[in-house]
Amino acid sequence: MNILSRQRPAARLALLSLLLGGSSLPALGAEPDAGLQVADADGIGRDQIVVIGERARRSSGGTKTDTPVAVTPQSIAIVTAEQMMERGALSLQDVLLYSSGVRSDAYGQDSRVDSYQVRGTRPLQYLDGMRTAYDSYNNARADTYMLERVEVVKGPASVLYGQGSVGGVINLTSKRPAFTAAGEVLLSYGSHDRKQVQVDMTGPLDEAGTLAFRITGLLRDADTQVDHVDDDRWFIAPQLTWRPTDRTEATIQLYHQRDDTGLTTQFFPWWGTLYDNANGKIDFSTFIGEPDFDEYKTKQTNLSAFLAQEVMDGLVFRQNFRAAWSEVTYQTIYSNSFSNPLNPFLSAGQAGYTGPQRTVGRYLSGSYPEVRTLSSDSQLQGDFTTGALSHVLLAGVDWQDYRQELQQITSRLTTPIDLYDPVYTPGFAAPARTKGNRTEQKQLGFYLQDQIKWQGWNLLLGLRRDNARSSTLTPAGVKTKKKDTATSYRAGLLYEAPGGIAPYVSYSESFLPVAGTNLAGEAFDPQIGKQWEAGVKWQPTPETLVTTALFDLRDTNRVTTSPTNPLDRVQTGEIKAQGFELEAQATLLALYTVSASYTYTDAKTSRSNVATEIGKPASSSPRHMASAFVTRAFPLANGAEFKLGGGLRYVGSQTDQNSARTIIINTPANMLADLMASYQQDAWRLSLNINNLTDEKYISTCLARGDCFLGARRSVVGTLGYRF
Repeated sequence: MNILSRQRPAARLALLSLLLGGSSLPALGAEPDAGLQVADADGIGRDQIVVIGERARRSSGGTKTDTPVAVTPQSIAIVTAEQMMERGALSLQDVLLYSSGVRSDAYGQDSRVDSYQVRGTRPLQYLDGMRTAYDSYNNARADTYMLERVEVVKGPASVLYGQGSVGGVINLTSKRPAFTAAGEVLLSYGSHDRKQVQVDMTGPLDEAGTLAFRITGLLRDADTQVDHVDDDRWFIAPQLTWRPTDRTEATIQLYHQRDDTGLTTQFFPWWGTLYDNANGKIDFSTFIGEPDFDEYKTKQTNLSAFLAQEVMDGLVFRQNFRAAWSEVTYQTIYSNSFSNPLNPFLSAGQAGYTGPQRTVGRYLSGSYPEVRTLSSDSQLQGDFTTGALSHVLLAGVDWQDYRQELQQITSRLTTPIDLYDPVYTPGFAAPARTKGNRTEQKQLGFYLQDQIKWQGWNLLLGLRRDNARSSTLTPAGVKTKKKDTATSYRAGLLYEAPGGIAPYVSYSESFLPVAGTNLAGEAFDPQIGKQWEAGVKWQPTPETLVTTALFDLRDTNRVTTSPTNPLDRVQTGEIKAQGFELEAQATLLALYTVSASYTYTDAKTSRSNVATEIGKPASSSPRHMASAFVTRAFPLANGAEFKLGGGLRYVGSQTDQNSARTIIINTPANMLADLMASYQQDAWRLSLNINNLTDEKYISTCLARGDCFLGARRSVVGTLGYRF
């Protein structure tokens, strides 16, 4: 019997209050992978969830407790493993393409990192409730096959996660061992000579049912749409779960991944991409680096442990821990497209070029970070009643310890290249490396949250106190230190009305440390994010959920030029984002599945001491986005099933400009189509996925500095799977 599903007597409140010195983490035994159709939901804290199908209706990312999305007073989007598989998602960017409020593919096809924004800003990324990325280009991209689900928690989330973006959190949930035997093998082949093998097996190890294993792995050999750039990867993830009683569960997980790729982002100039060039458009496959120099290689190793212990009826302690190590080799040569005249439209089309719109200068640089990260998140959760009120009380402490050692090749000019007829240098020699900075970040946070329910009313209250420290040691031995403290608040109220309608309103905060000092040597305060959100959730049936949300968020304490001294900086800047989101997920007539969304976001600079900055839109933040993905199942007489589906996704035009508003660049809107088809009989499944069906040559973003980011061309992938 699940320990969190019982009613608790109010008398346990006294004991609960004595034990609230614990710490916080998401539910340990998350629901089993939908992709394998595993029905094992007896783990501690799972609340008897069985996920068989496409959608999950509960979330731990928004509250760090197992809470139905329909009664959480916040906008949360969930993408399950089954949806990832059906849509043929090749990366985390692909996973988020159909979620409202998310600008996925923000900087085109980028082999280095998944680029996305939520409500106009970049959110932080977490794995199983613990932060995975602290900087850019120093760890491996998450592989979608290791994931059970992806949750987008929109808006400030510092009460649960500490320092972070006003945009919110992307929380990835990894697959876990199940006590029901299942497995699958997938073989794929597709565009750019993509060859891939995936294996996933899980099940019990002993007759008593106290031990279960899971092993997940992938091997890929592939090219990309850019010449001389590979997309090779392998990972292996063995896990072991021990469940000696129905009150104790412990899991240990090892994950090792290696990527061997290059740079698909080439930083092409406006002319030849966005604007016409006398020589025509630059081919999307053009590579302007050096084949013998350019590379992006990563090694990532994670060792994680998850413990859940039922202390007594209504009281559960959970502890998650992760140690992670990564190494990156990042060598690149890219175009010098960043120096443009004040008015590019009067520059005779020469911006970014050194010759007659053919030859560009190039920069060379190298970065070789080694990162060690320790994360812990502990949690004590109590379910109890006080009179007519029921509570889910969460008390926690989490900490993070991040360290990066860096070697580098200082950015420098190198030989130019003809974009329309590139000639490379065999055996291109890499310059010598030099030692870079050593960076450390530490955070310790204490938080308390209560979810109170009375009849149809759901009240959410949260409070957190954080201490964050950072330091930088230069090669010359100069060390700078910074310490920040912050208190964050959160409140939300939702009412469950008849007919599955639930209106809600919420307020939340975030904080983000700011590096540097003013001329007086005074350290900057953290940026403070604040958001008001109001919306309505409608769940007329268990298989239908529609969410609408209005939001108004502010990111304050942003650094801007001092009004009294142009050489000084003060924290009076502000970014404001207002918008509306609509998202619907439904299964209709047992045959149709529908995902649809619409997003309106107006993100801009609302306060600044530089008058020309006020009203400037946020970079890569279109006002309008919309998407829909529909599948139809066709049951066949022989017991097999054929499924056909397709999607449309629209991203509106966007503007980027420099602070003086002397350069304004507009990226046009685009609409892309995706298609899927599958045939399944018994244990066999054959599928075909086509993304960007019409092979649109679209631009994701152009920046005022002078360069553009190209979108992904059409990809076709066929997969043969066998489940056992």
